[in-house]
Amino acid sequence: MKINKIDKFVILLICLTFLVGINTIYHRINNEKAYKTAEFVIDYDEMEKFSESSDKDLSYWLNKFKGYGAYSVAVPEETIKRLIENGQPLKADIVSELVKNYDWQKNYPTEIIERINSKAIDNTDAIIATSDKSLYEYINLGLSERYDKQFYETLKIDDSFYIILNGTSEDLYYGNTQRITDINGKGISETKEIVDTRLFNIGVGYDEEKINLVKQVGLDVILRPINFPTYNEKLVDVYDSANKKYNLTPRVYLMGGKEVLGFPDNEDSFLNYVKENNIATVLIESANQREHLEQEGINKLVEKSNYNAVRAFTMWDYVRQRNEYYNYEGAEEIENTIFRAITERNIRLIYFKPFFEEEGSSKYLTDEAEYDRTFTSLSQRLKQHGIKIGATVPIEEFHIGAKRLSILAFGITLSAVFLFLKMFNIKHKKANLLYLASIPAALIPLVTRGLAEKGFGFLSAVVFSGLAILFFMTEIKKVLNSNKKHSNIQMMIKSAYILTVTIAISIAGAIFEDSMLADVKYFLEMDIFRGVKFAQILPFGIFLIIYLVYFMIKDDKNKFKDMFNIVKGLLNHNIKIYYAILAGIIGIIGYIYIARTGHETDIQPSNLEMIFRNFLENVLLARPRTKEFLIAFPAIFAAIYTANKKSEFFTFIFMLAAAIGTSSVINTFSHLRTPIYLSLSRTMIALIFGIVIGCILILLLNYIFKLLTKIQEKLQ
Repeated sequence: MKINKIDKFVILLICLTFLVGINTIYHRINNEKAYKTAEFVIDYDEMEKFSESSDKDLSYWLNKFKGYGAYSVAVPEETIKRLIENGQPLKADIVSELVKNYDWQKNYPTEIIERINSKAIDNTDAIIATSDKSLYEYINLGLSERYDKQFYETLKIDDSFYIILNGTSEDLYYGNTQRITDINGKGISETKEIVDTRLFNIGVGYDEEKINLVKQVGLDVILRPINFPTYNEKLVDVYDSANKKYNLTPRVYLMGGKEVLGFPDNEDSFLNYVKENNIATVLIESANQREHLEQEGINKLVEKSNYNAVRAFTMWDYVRQRNEYYNYEGAEEIENTIFRAITERNIRLIYFKPFFEEEGSSKYLTDEAEYDRTFTSLSQRLKQHGIKIGATVPIEEFHIGAKRLSILAFGITLSAVFLFLKMFNIKHKKANLLYLASIPAALIPLVTRGLAEKGFGFLSAVVFSGLAILFFMTEIKKVLNSNKKHSNIQMMIKSAYILTVTIAISIAGAIFEDSMLADVKYFLEMDIFRGVKFAQILPFGIFLIIYLVYFMIKDDKNKFKDMFNIVKGLLNHNIKIYYAILAGIIGIIGYIYIARTGHETDIQPSNLEMIFRNFLENVLLARPRTKEFLIAFPAIFAAIYTANKKSEFFTFIFMLAAAIGTSSVINTFSHLRTPIYLSLSRTMIALIFGIVIGCILILLLNYIFKLLTKIQEKLQ
């Protein structure tokens, strides 16, 4: 690959635009440095159940976890359902389900029965009954503070109290569909089983005893209010009053339920409250570690509150069951899961729930020593990353201007044209006019910012992966075509140089990509870069084109005709069985390679691989990617060795394996939530390991080559 004067000028322009990318990344890193406190918020309900399963009371355990590092406790708003679960003397019925019982009238007074029969009480309504006056007054007060009078009605009949909640069909929760058939099995009708109603899950008040207990321990209280879409005009004021009543300072908004307070129609009142009190909205990461749980109105709330938000990790049951997992003696894998959430995914709030004893179990682990060990170890490991445990602080809002995006888009387009010309080895001077396409491309971010961010981000990932492949393949071709025989040391040095430059080109692409997507919305995963897998597939197409143009075409003057003849010959070639077997193996490896990217497929690492990963994670600042330092990076050393031995077939195979590394490096930086320093550390460690393993591989290949040579000599 020859570089002419125009190429040099283009490379200079690319480098100048790259400096804009460096400056952008510098500002992002400064924002990341201030985002260094992780908060543990204890789930009150879970901790209450946990204490009941032990021989210690709740106060004891809250004190213990405070000592471990927990900062706050989330106290949920009470609901009818929660009161019943806590053993309060309440009876609650959905009218449509109540009347299905044969003798339902025995449980209700005549007045209620008559109103149900006359449809004055509708099938979608709910009836709450109790003989406890104080409990009735508590619920009645909560309802009157929160909802309009038309929503509920109260009755006192004899010594019992009744509350009728006016529901709608939208309040009902349905389960399985029941199909009714005649004697011949012919379907007559289908009905959905009603399993619950939202009316049992709306807020009716806070438990003062719970709040006071938490405060006495010295932990911060975070109230979790519940929205009710039908009647929500008062809910923001009630939330404010509750915080003032219990002398609480609301720092974070941890949603209870499916929507933000005031949704729909009254979200602005809550938005104003959030902004006035500088409250950070909590975005709870989904179970597949991608984006956050869908909750109505939350994205709008975060955007309009200037992205004053914090990412949270809730301890799903499958995580809590990882005690004595992967051959660990205790909860080390639970610790690892929390550690990765904080360091790799920029989680800054852990919604903590006690551990279970083992996989598939719901029995709590009550071993104090294990919790102590977990938190102590976690705290020490986080210190290596400059992260402390305490009250979380939301990340500062940051965006980049459209003009900066235009400069970056200009540089990325120049790089794309440069790759196109060199990939096909086009030398005609008029082809340089294609570089002029970079000028209108630079205007795209000024017209459509969202499309430009992701489009050019994707383009940079593919293009610079291709440029890295182009570099190492042309360098390896020089060795293949050279008459010089390199020593093992010379091959090691040359391979290390080629690998280092290859990774540098890939990192440059990653910086362009991350600069185009340097926005707080990506950092919080309110938006994501969705082209990751496709950006890993396309470079292999570029690899094949480069191999065809630079390694297979012999007639440079008629290369396109020669290329056509080669492709035609390949298509007409008789396929041997071992070709098909090899293609099948490569296809399986390729599928696993792509499927293993992310957390959304059933193909996951084996237990042995996870144990190895955990070991690296514990002894290094950042765990390098296995496919990089064990496969792709050493493959360049192997390709140099086989090229030196003039083996075109094995040179091709090892170069193909090496192509994995270029896209993998960029993919590491494509996880935009991950701090830049961690992605860079991971790549640098993989580079060092790759060089060491690559040098060993050259010695091993040399030994195998000599051994095979001796065997051949004896056979002759």
